[in-house]
Amino acid sequence: MDKLVRPSNRPTVLNSFFWALLVSASTAMGPVQAAAMARADVAVIVDTSTSMEEPGMDPERASLLVTKLLADIVPGDLAVIRLLDLEYDKAWLPSHPSGKFMPCSEDPRKSCSMVEQDSNWEADARSRQFGALVRPSRGDADYKQKLERHLVQSQNNSMFNLAFQAAAGFFGQHPEAVPRTVIWLSDGRSDSISSLQQAVSQVQSLGATVEAIVFGAGDVALPQKMGVDTLKVSNPAEIMKAFANAFRRIVQAPYRIDNTVTAEPRFEMKHNVQEAWIVVYGDRSLGAVTLAGPDGEVRADYAADVWPTAGAYKVAYLQQPKAGAWTVKAKGGGAGVAYAVIQRSDLEPVLVSPTQAFAGMDVPLVVEIHAGANGEWVTDPELLKGAVLTATVDDHEIELLDNGSSGDASANDGRFTGMANFPTAGEIPVHLHLKNEIADRGNEATISVVGQFDYTGEPIGIDLGHLGVDSEACRPLIYQANHQGRVIFELKTLQSLPSGHTLAIHLPTGVLTADAGTAPIKPNELIEVCLKTSVMAASSQAEGEPWLALQVAGSQKPEQQLVLNLRWQVQGLSFWERWGWLVWSILAALVVLSIILGFVLPHRFRGSLALVFVPERDELDEQLPQPVKQWRGVSIGFYRNARAFLQPDYRLSGKANGALAGLFAERSGCRVAPGSGVSLFRETLDGDWEPVLTVGCRGRPGDIYRVGSHGPYFRIAVKG
Repeated sequence: MDKLVRPSNRPTVLNSFFWALLVSASTAMGPVQAAAMARADVAVIVDTSTSMEEPGMDPERASLLVTKLLADIVPGDLAVIRLLDLEYDKAWLPSHPSGKFMPCSEDPRKSCSMVEQDSNWEADARSRQFGALVRPSRGDADYKQKLERHLVQSQNNSMFNLAFQAAAGFFGQHPEAVPRTVIWLSDGRSDSISSLQQAVSQVQSLGATVEAIVFGAGDVALPQKMGVDTLKVSNPAEIMKAFANAFRRIVQAPYRIDNTVTAEPRFEMKHNVQEAWIVVYGDRSLGAVTLAGPDGEVRADYAADVWPTAGAYKVAYLQQPKAGAWTVKAKGGGAGVAYAVIQRSDLEPVLVSPTQAFAGMDVPLVVEIHAGANGEWVTDPELLKGAVLTATVDDHEIELLDNGSSGDASANDGRFTGMANFPTAGEIPVHLHLKNEIADRGNEATISVVGQFDYTGEPIGIDLGHLGVDSEACRPLIYQANHQGRVIFELKTLQSLPSGHTLAIHLPTGVLTADAGTAPIKPNELIEVCLKTSVMAASSQAEGEPWLALQVAGSQKPEQQLVLNLRWQVQGLSFWERWGWLVWSILAALVVLSIILGFVLPHRFRGSLALVFVPERDELDEQLPQPVKQWRGVSIGFYRNARAFLQPDYRLSGKANGALAGLFAERSGCRVAPGSGVSLFRETLDGDWEPVLTVGCRGRPGDIYRVGSHGPYFRIAVKG
């Protein structure tokens, strides 16, 4: 658990103001669409620790004045985040004393107790945006007044890690893909460096750019160590200039001018500028400010504010201003009245050529950077400096250069070039992307990629020679045609092939099989026509008939196909060589099947069939029926139904010799028949005895039979 310090004595004069501000920060309305054409999300993290009151830091509260400036001009969503204090904000940062003391980080002359966290402060700061005051709308006067209390330099801790977590939470509420910037004003010190590094990385992972401004007596080592762009300022004028430059990055404005009114009041407005902000700043005496341009004078009344010890500013905002010379005029403001001009023009990459290309052929992609709605070609070296342009075609990224190499016609002329090769014809999308110091923008283009193939000659004859089984013969396909670019072909058979025969076209990039798919073919590419036979191929012979058509995929035009007349002779297998194995396999299967059926088809005695077999008629009711299947030898045989013979010793067996009677299994039950040379009678319902023929009769449960005139007797029964 991280240990931090809480001051042992803390003034509470501003508590009522702070709590009101914190409540308003947590309940602020969502972002309001700015009127300006530009759009951005900005979080300003301001060092509100007591060390900022020290000489050489920011006792003038210039940080407040420039934060007000951003609240006036940032065209999007803005949050101003102060530092948290362990004592003042203890409701947000629950903790308990560790029992140890150490010098206070803001004033080493004081003693502060070390505390341990009772909750996850960073997670809470992110989810609840502790210390963030969200602007309801651009230039909101009430919001600017709240900033004066929100940014009082009274915190005894420098927990910038929690401020960056609040910034991450602020950005997380705005999923819209707009530029995100964190402006970090500090003295370059933090209570928890490792936690701060993690928080900065999390903010950067959300696509935000972090810019640090360190005050004169502060230390730039910490932000520089984290790879953050860092600028050191020493006075209010430098702070205003730094913020003007930061605003230029926020709105991705390529044009920037900084100067003093006395030294150079004139500046040049560029062509195709969509928006321009002219920020004039001086001391507290700054009065009316006007701009004289090609269309007359414009008052700088878009925004204004003053803080007695830090100075004052006035802002003019112009949409689509006239290009040409403009002059800044200011009343008062002291001898060092200065101004910054931020000119925004949408820079985007534009494909110049080609509009059409042949498939499969290298072609230079030429791209320019254009500015503004009219799309004027940018050749200003300052804007081209550090520009990185890429083109993406079919997930393949191509670097575009302006150095006179790799197809580029002339170095540093503002035209970027890279070589591309389009594998297939069609309307091919190309994604262009520009990235430099003040732009990160993409653009889409489409190139019509075509291939041309025309053939007006006769069908092409090819002799593939003699083949055996499991072999292949290939011959080159030579033709004269108007073939430009990579063209997609398909191969069609014109008549049915003999079994075991396959026709295909072999290409450097693969194989195009007849009636199966498509493949690109480039001019003068080595291709071969091939016939392949399988191990079971039949004998066949071709005498120059039209067998194949190599045609442009999807086209039925005669001039876009090659008809191939083929010759070959295949010495295949005889009937018995090809099918003997199948014949013998079928015979073997039939034999096996017949054997299996010999034991499957015969009928078996039902398990419930039973028999009472006794010497006298009266004993039939005294004996229990005995299951027939319990006797040995009474089961089925090979293609023979189950049978049971009644022997003179009152037993059942499978032997027919000397048997008195027999039971024979059938589909519907069993049949009862007399033994050889023996008479058999069945008792009727009337108590009479009817003779059983030699072929037997159906045996039904309950039937009583008598052997000869005096017995023995047996009865058919059902067991269970």
